[in-house]
Amino acid sequence: MSILENPMNAFHRLISTVFAFTILLNATPAFATGAGGSSADDDYDRLDGTGLSGKKVQVIEWEGNLEVHVYPAGSLKGLALKLDKRNKDKPVMVIGYRFDSDPKNQLIRRAILGIPFREGFKAYRDKSADDYDKIIISNNTQSGQVVAFQLDPEPTQLYPDGHPGNKAPEATKRDVASVKKKDAKSPEPESAPDNEEGQIKPFFQ
Repeated sequence: MSILENPMNAFHRLISTVFAFTILLNATPAFATGAGGSSADDDYDRLDGTGLSGKKVQVIEWEGNLEVHVYPAGSLKGLALKLDKRNKDKPVMVIGYRFDSDPKNQLIRRAILGIPFREGFKAYRDKSADDYDKIIISNNTQSGQVVAFQLDPEPTQLYPDGHPGNKAPEATKRDVASVKKKDAKSPEPESAPDNEEGQIKPFFQ
């Protein structure tokens, strides 16, 4: 770090490092961990710079906004975002990344939000970052050294590949179809649906 570096930039880097360390400790989803803590999927990319993509990602809450930092600079080719508010106590930002190493493939990750966020957010690229791609997601209009960033269409899935929450098993679909057929012949009182809440491994604690 240069002695002449702006103090605010230096502080921002320090906070980013702290948050990034927290992310690396908590980013492994439950489905990727087998019994005894051993990995059930060695191909799962934790986006810590050591995975298949070779990319490191930091997701940071800063001044009421969400920031996505991708290392090294030039790596990020596309970003898709979707708010998942099924659990009102733990809203989640579903993030789809496309990297230059495989731009046609989208990696889905989830980040629990600790700040208020609503639909209608916008994305900006901060060009002041030299060694990484810096995207700011905000419900407020940003100014300064930022330009509008075009987001990809919303992710079509809410969880990383392989997570059971992405789609119901075929057997479940057949059971549902069977129940509907039976109800069409002899209507019965409808039972309340189960409360479906996915177990989310937090990015921030």
